Amino acid sequence: MVVPPPAPVAVARPAYRAPARKKPDANRISPVTFTLLATAPAVLALAALRPR
Repeated sequence: MVVPPPAPVAVARPAYRAPARKKPDANRISPVTFTLLATAPAVLALAALRPR
């Protein structure tokens, strides 16, 4: 004898809330700014010192 499976039951899910963003530290430099500050002088030097 085959017994039918029970009907699926809806599960209540909590409303989605995005996690709060952490405030950046006052004395920390962002990785993007650091990368730009580190690479910009090198790019300018390459442009200025390239052979003509």
